Amino acid sequence: MDAIITVDEDQRIIVFNGAAEKTFGTSAHDAVGQSLDRFIPERYRAAHHEHIRVFGQTNVTKRAMGRLNTLFGVRASGEEFPIEASISQVEVEGKKLYTVILRDITEKRRAEAQLLRAQRLESVGTLAGGLAHDLNNVLAPIMVSVRLLQRRLAGDAEGLECLSLLEQLAERGANIVRQVLSFARGAEGERVPIELRDVVREVSDILRQTLPRSIRLECEIPDALRPISADATQLHQVLMNLAVNARDAMPEGGTLTFAAQNVSLDPHFAQMHPEARPGRYVSLTVRDSGVGIPPELLDRIFDPFFTTKPQGQGTGLGLSTTRGIMRAHGGFLTVYSELSQGTQFTLYLPALDAARAVPASGDESARPEGHGELVMVVDDEPQIRDMIRRILTAFGYRALLARDGAEAVALYARSAGEISVVVLDMMMPFMDGIATAKALKRLNPSVRLIGSSGLPEKQKLAEIRETGFLSFLPKPYTADQLLQALAGALGTGEGEEPGGPDRS
Repeated sequence: MDAIITVDEDQRIIVFNGAAEKTFGTSAHDAVGQSLDRFIPERYRAAHHEHIRVFGQTNVTKRAMGRLNTLFGVRASGEEFPIEASISQVEVEGKKLYTVILRDITEKRRAEAQLLRAQRLESVGTLAGGLAHDLNNVLAPIMVSVRLLQRRLAGDAEGLECLSLLEQLAERGANIVRQVLSFARGAEGERVPIELRDVVREVSDILRQTLPRSIRLECEIPDALRPISADATQLHQVLMNLAVNARDAMPEGGTLTFAAQNVSLDPHFAQMHPEARPGRYVSLTVRDSGVGIPPELLDRIFDPFFTTKPQGQGTGLGLSTTRGIMRAHGGFLTVYSELSQGTQFTLYLPALDAARAVPASGDESARPEGHGELVMVVDDEPQIRDMIRRILTAFGYRALLARDGAEAVALYARSAGEISVVVLDMMMPFMDGIATAKALKRLNPSVRLIGSSGLPEKQKLAEIRETGFLSFLPKPYTADQLLQALAGALGTGEGEEPGGPDRS
C-alpha cells in the first residue's frame, strides 16, 4: 500500500513501485531516470535536499532510517497532497542509494478534521443547552407583552399588524432555540402532514418585510402540491438558512425565487444522486441571481463550520444543518451554481403518497424508446455525459459525447448526416450553449436542438426560443423528461415548449 521510490546520489529515480504509480498517477516507465524533484512541490524541494545532505554525512555502513516531517507530494495532474514519509540509506558497491517509503494521508487528514469538527459540535451542544434557558426567558416576556399590547391597541390597525409580526418572530425565535438543541443533540422534531405551500407562504411574508428593498422575492407555488410529512419549524429553518445565504450573495440586489412542483424520480435519476430513492416527491427550488459559488468550494459548502463569510458573520452551520434536516425527513437536496449567474438549491421531500413503489410514470415500458437514432450530448460535466449516455443506450438510442462547444461543432461537422438530435448544456466555459447552437445552425439550419441548464433565467429562456431550440430541460431532469423531449424533437411523441417540462 505504500509508495516506494529509490534514488541514487543525484536524486535520479531507479525504483518506482506499483503503489507509487497509483499515488502519483505516473507509470514507472515514465518515472525511472527522472529527478525526484518532479514529485515534490517546489516550495518543499530545498528542505528535502538539505535533509538528504545531512543524512548522507552520518557515515552509516549498512542502513539508517530517518523520519521526515509531514510533507506534500504532487501528482502528475499537478494536484498537491499530504504525505508521511520515511527515508533509508544503503551503500551498494561504494554508491549511496536512498529509499523513500511514503503514504498518501489525504483521508487521514480529512478524518482528523472531521473529528475536530465533531468535537466543536459537541461543544456547541453543551453551549446551546446553557443558552436555551436564558434565551427562552428573554423571549417569554416579549410574547406576554405582545398579548397585553394587543388589548391596549385594539383600535390601531397598523400597531396590531406590527405586534402580530413581532409575535410571529418571537415564536420563531423560541422554535429556533429548540432547533439548535435538536441539531446539537440529535433530537427529532414532530412530523405531521403539512402543505409545503403554507410553509413557503409564511416564510415569504417574513422575508418581504426583512429583505433589503433591492432584492425582489418571487414565488412560483402551484395549488396542487402533494402533501408531505414534516416538521414545519425545521422546514422554516431550512428556507430561512437558504434565504439568508441568497441575500448575502446579492449585495447589489437581485431576485430570490421559491418554486415548487410535484416530481416523480426514476431509478436513473437516483443513480445520479446517491441519497435519492425512486418515488414521488415534492421539490422546492430556492434560486438567487447572485455571485455564485466557485467550483472548488461546491464540495465543501455542506461541511460543518465551513464558511466563506468574514469573521463574525457566519457560523458555517447553516448548510450542514439544512442537509441534516433533509436527510432526517427522508429527502435530499442538490445544488447548482455558476459564477456571476447565481445559485440554485433544490430540496426533495417524499410525498405522503410516495408509499413504497415507483409511480406509474416510472414504468420503463411506458417511456418512448429510440430506434438507433444518434444523439449528441454536449456538457462540460463528465458525470452528466456518462449518465445520459447510459440512459440513451438503455432506451434504443446511440450517443455521441462532446465536452464543450468547440468539440461539439467539430464532431457535428464530421457526422452531421448521422446526428438526429443535439442535447446542449447552456452553461459551458469558453463557448456557451447559445454560441454553440448558432454555430451548429450555420452548419445545418434544420438541426434539432434540446437545451439544458440548472439556472433557467427568463431572459435566457427567451433567447433559447429565438435561437430555435425545440425544448428545454431544467437540471436535474429525469430519464422520463429526457426521453419525452427526444420523442418530441424527433416527432414520435409530445415535446415540451422551451421553459421547462411539467414534472407533475
